[in-house]
Amino acid sequence: MPIIASSDMPRSVLAGLWDATRLRLLVEIGRRGSLSAAAEAVGIGQPSASQHLRLLEAAAGQRLVERSGRGSRLTEAGAVLAARAAQALAALASGEEELAALAGLERGTIHIAASSVPGVYLLPDTLGCFRREFPGIAVEVEIGSSREALRRLREGSVQLAIVGASDGAGGVELRPFLDDELVGVARPGTVLVRDGLVDPAALAGALLLCRERGSASRALAEAALAEAGVQPGGRWELGASEAIKRAAREGLGVAFLSRYAVAEEVGRGELAAFRLAGRPPIARQLSVATLGRRELTASEQRFLATLTRCCAKTAAYAEACVGAGRG
Repeated sequence: MPIIASSDMPRSVLAGLWDATRLRLLVEIGRRGSLSAAAEAVGIGQPSASQHLRLLEAAAGQRLVERSGRGSRLTEAGAVLAARAAQALAALASGEEELAALAGLERGTIHIAASSVPGVYLLPDTLGCFRREFPGIAVEVEIGSSREALRRLREGSVQLAIVGASDGAGGVELRPFLDDELVGVARPGTVLVRDGLVDPAALAGALLLCRERGSASRALAEAALAEAGVQPGGRWELGASEAIKRAAREGLGVAFLSRYAVAEEVGRGELAAFRLAGRPPIARQLSVATLGRRELTASEQRFLATLTRCCAKTAAYAEACVGAGRG
């Protein structure tokens, strides 16, 4: 391909410069924060990667990547193009998958971001079942908060996000697949539990063990406590449900977590589960989020069917341990 001098390159030629290598390069720079690491991920040398980047920046008429001693990061313009590049790559992958389906093959890759509850407590069993049934379809999973998972979806880095969020703003469509409930948990004997219920007034001044900001479960729990008139004595922000459960088992405070996260500990008697007396259950739905109202690919449809089937077993176990919601 002839190299066009940057001084002679109008912005209108940007579309003509895109190919799969340059699309992937820009996406990988955003993911890895390093031009050399991105080049390695794409399978080209750093000199070649630098040349590709120079051509793209000349066509765009502005810097796409800022370099520093610690690596590289996308500029605002670079982030915009990287998001579109990721979407284009996802569309190409979907096209390849559809062609494979026409040929009677079962292969492809699904990129998923998941919040902690589905990512830690639901996906492992699902992935095991899915791999046995469809060994030619790979699934790559990233786990974080609901906010982070939806951000990854909107920027085009993943095809699906599995979250407990209820807000589908920003062009996101939510497809509910499983009912969930947040239940209170504490070390047995630290709060007065009668028939699985605790008077909200008894929680006034208690230390609330909670997830990081951006967690959908934290936002839902805090809203429910506020509606019940509960003013916690303080908050201890922990980064994972496992850390919260350990702190609760030590009697350090109370927490409100998904019933799927606490089912085993409640079943073993390590934690006491409760609901707020006189208040409705803190219910929500776990959803698969997609960007826009697009049709799911064949592999995504198969994955969603497997997810729904496997989660039905998990839901039955959680209900047996924690019990059905009562008002």
